[in-house]
Amino acid sequence: YRGLVTNSKFAEEIVSALYLRGDVSSPDRRLKLVGGVRAEQTNVDASGFLTDLSRNVQRSAQGQAIIGANGRPLAITSDPLEISKLTYLDRGARAQKEYLRFFPSLNATYNVRENLIARAAYYESVGRPNFNQYAGGVTLPDPESPPSNANRIVVNNAAIKAWSARTVSVRLEHYFEGVGQFSAGAFRRSFENFFGSTVFNATPEFLALYGLTASVYAPYDVATQYNLANKVRMEGYEVDYKQALTFLPSWARGIQVFANASSQRTVNDSGGDFAGFVPFSSSWGVSLTRQKFNVRMNWNYRARQRGTAIAAGNSIEPGTYNWALKRLYVDLSGEYSLRRNIAIFGNLRNLGVAKDDNEVFGPSTPAAAQFRQRTDIGALWTFGVKGSF
Repeated sequence: YRGLVTNSKFAEEIVSALYLRGDVSSPDRRLKLVGGVRAEQTNVDASGFLTDLSRNVQRSAQGQAIIGANGRPLAITSDPLEISKLTYLDRGARAQKEYLRFFPSLNATYNVRENLIARAAYYESVGRPNFNQYAGGVTLPDPESPPSNANRIVVNNAAIKAWSARTVSVRLEHYFEGVGQFSAGAFRRSFENFFGSTVFNATPEFLALYGLTASVYAPYDVATQYNLANKVRMEGYEVDYKQALTFLPSWARGIQVFANASSQRTVNDSGGDFAGFVPFSSSWGVSLTRQKFNVRMNWNYRARQRGTAIAAGNSIEPGTYNWALKRLYVDLSGEYSLRRNIAIFGNLRNLGVAKDDNEVFGPSTPAAAQFRQRTDIGALWTFGVKGSF
């Protein structure tokens, strides 16, 4: 029963949008501007489970809880299934939300030279809450027990605002003769109303959003998500290089090399949900292409990555997170044409058998206590034949 109710969720989101765009260029066509604005009206209607422990309490004709000899309210039933049917309600929590947003944007391209292009852009974007914010359900405390860390309202905040971001980016691209490109770019993105986690005392406005009685639940805390009051900024840089080495002798023709790297950081982050944030990553490789065959080798590096936050509690301090440690993957692939329409191929993933290591630590966690687990995923070798007929 509880499994059915837990997974019985409904969420419907309707986004109505209108976009206006304009293009203009200089007489010599070297400068091009594309700008516009997009308006989006979002309407959300969702429902999920509701846990209400007060429904399994015997009450008098006046609605007061009947107290037993042990000083605790008498339960209506002690049967687990009947308790669940009384207190765990299918789609008992409903949430509705709507908001209107405008997103202006401007993109500029300037041909500095025939093989050198400068680009710049400004745009605004939105990050919508996950559907579970609206359909995740509500767990209510036992109103016959005092508030505590274990007896409080736990809810996904349906009142949370979608975050918005303003981004400025610049990029310079240089093209080589034949096949090749070198580019470098940077961006700065400023977030407003970014998502974070919090615990606060229930307000009348918050209780009204879920149809909860303020006289009963006002003394209890609410564990939920919220919008950060401060702005969070993200800055990043990226460099890309790709070139066919046409200057090599004929016996080495068909060789291409590539490399790219990106770095980013957050500024003024005070508890934002940046799970999955990768501060630095890079990849590089080389390929050889001939009429009958091709072979390619890639290296992919990812720096240490912050994962989900761990809820603070006994012996767990605020600011404790899951972390995925740095790793380097090496992949090798190749293909050989037996005939015009038939080829054999091979794909060797994680050739160096890199492992995925994870740690959990906070600001004061000793180094010896940070390691959590290692996943040895091994290598994956795939061989096959493909053709077209």
